[in-house]
Amino acid sequence: MNRSDVPGQEFLAVLDPDRSDPGYWYRFHRWILTAAAPELARRRRAAGATVGDVMLSWWRALVPAALATALLAALMLFQERRGSTPVAHVDMSEALVEGVEVPDMPSFEIAAPDGAIEFVNEIY
Repeated sequence: MNRSDVPGQEFLAVLDPDRSDPGYWYRFHRWILTAAAPELARRRRAAGATVGDVMLSWWRALVPAALATALLAALMLFQERRGSTPVAHVDMSEALVEGVEVPDMPSFEIAAPDGAIEFVNEIY
């Protein structure tokens, strides 16, 4: 199948930049490869890296960060044991209605179709 057999070829030919600028695709290909050369070289060098090599490359940043995290965690654990006051946790619903006087609605019993009894209590 050659190019003239492609349906719509004549309509798409006007979009081809090589038509008005001979050598466009060659220059485009060369530009792309030149721009990608540093990344391709880096990947070529890294292709032979082992897991140990990667771990050693992380050593400078990873070990001090892990050490600082462990020291901070130990400090927090020992500080908690020295008699700090316990923290009271409050539910969101309790925090929203704290100090607000609300009347309790009476509970209603509803018989379900299977014979079970459901309790409904609404609080405003």
